Amino acid sequence: MLKSTYTPANALPPGWTEHKAPSGHRYYYNAETKQSTYKRPVEETPVPAVVPAALPSYPLQFQPPAHVTRGFDPNFQGLSRTREPYRKHRHPEDRPKTKHAIPGCAPWVLVKTKLGRRFVHNPETNESFWKYPAEVMKGVVEYDRIEREAKERRERGEEETPKAEAGIEPSEKRSEKTPTPTEVVPERRDSDSEYEEVEVTDDEEEEPSKRLKADEEVNQQVEFNEDDIEYQLAAMADDYGGGPGEYDEYGEAGETEWQENEEEPPLSEEDTIALFRDLLDDFRISPYTPWETIIEEGKIVFDPRYTVLPNMKSRREVWSNWSRDRIHEHKERKKKEQQANPRIGYFALLHEHATPKLYWPEFKRKYRKEPEMKDSRIPEKEKEKHYRDHIARLKLPESTRKSDLSSLLKSIPLSSLNMSSSIHSLPQQILSDIRYISLPSQTRDELVGSYILTLPAAPEQTDTLDDAEKAEQLKKEQDRRKREKALHDREMRVQEEKRRQQRAVMHGKDALRQEDEEIQRAMKVGREGLKSYMNDT
Repeated sequence: MLKSTYTPANALPPGWTEHKAPSGHRYYYNAETKQSTYKRPVEETPVPAVVPAALPSYPLQFQPPAHVTRGFDPNFQGLSRTREPYRKHRHPEDRPKTKHAIPGCAPWVLVKTKLGRRFVHNPETNESFWKYPAEVMKGVVEYDRIEREAKERRERGEEETPKAEAGIEPSEKRSEKTPTPTEVVPERRDSDSEYEEVEVTDDEEEEPSKRLKADEEVNQQVEFNEDDIEYQLAAMADDYGGGPGEYDEYGEAGETEWQENEEEPPLSEEDTIALFRDLLDDFRISPYTPWETIIEEGKIVFDPRYTVLPNMKSRREVWSNWSRDRIHEHKERKKKEQQANPRIGYFALLHEHATPKLYWPEFKRKYRKEPEMKDSRIPEKEKEKHYRDHIARLKLPESTRKSDLSSLLKSIPLSSLNMSSSIHSLPQQILSDIRYISLPSQTRDELVGSYILTLPAAPEQTDTLDDAEKAEQLKKEQDRRKREKALHDREMRVQEEKRRQQRAVMHGKDALRQEDEEIQRAMKVGREGLKSYMNDT
């Protein structure tokens, strides 16, 4: 008799019913939950309980996960209760990871920390140094070379040289080859060790060791434990004043050797204001330029002195006081110059109001009430002559007038016109020359400003100054150098703090990445170990 091979569809879970929509599609409805779906519900099958007797027998080199083996350990007290007090008593942020013998430098050992940092330790004298001593430096370099060559051999698949020949401490050696694995007594989870000790067979000889605690190796006399090294870490950080971040992988000083105890006092409020005023002077900012225009141009924004003031409000306030002082100085200087040379004021009047459309009698009648026209120190005929010469020059091509002004500027000696001069403090030889007023203000100022930028510094003329002026000038220079040095020191401190923060972030990322790699290695089964497991079974 033939037996049917038809397998009915899985029965619907309790409470679900099947229906057909007008479109022909099937859907399912649950009257209790008032839920409908097009996807056929599947009844959840209960997960069978794990029976201890049914646990698979793992080979010794591949122990089951900790949560399986420890679940039936009568000595297990729970992870949360043991980890909490362990964390509370650990104050240092970093802690040791491994230690290695340094070739040719016994008894010195190289200690690697959890954050990837290294220092050398002498167990006999109980000394530790971030910066390696000269007699240990060559050994550390040799150790790094041996480690690098061993890594390259592993990458090429070649047989690895035993670490005993490379100068590695016996605590880093692998277990001796044994034909059969040795039974290992499982450790308590409430011990200080973070990782379970696993005996390695000859099949896993080429796999890198996963032991991170050199001070807990079997059959080894430990000179100092993890707490001792952590104490050394804290003491060394206090001794060096800057921590291990100040030194590179060979213990040499980094780019800067800034010492905290040698810091200069911070900038005072008077120094910050003076630095910002120096900034405005050095960039030849016009006191008549609005503050918004100065910020939009952005010439002063990228100078370090721009940030000496805390906010925009204080910068604007200092600029306002500075511009008020500079305008007052310009007016006083202009007044003195006009008193010394009346042609300066008269030429300024011609530059502002003279035009070829006005004849001299009309101009004279229209501006007769101006102080410059009333000044009797200039004869009437000379005023008329200057007016007619100015009108004649306005009819010349602009290129000719520019050339004439350039010739005038080049004729001024360096002592009167130099790189420290500005458009608002030009010498009288320029202001009293008719060639200076022959161009529009904007064109003239651009030409003069460009020429001043090409000039060198003024020559020293200490002979023409009296003792009071010399002392005042020397004091100003000393104060400025002191302010600039304080600003430079502050910039160095800020940059060093940024580098420290970046190093802290990098160490944190390295620690997270290293922990993730350790988890991945713990979960990974090697090919050699799998082959041996299959052969044993």
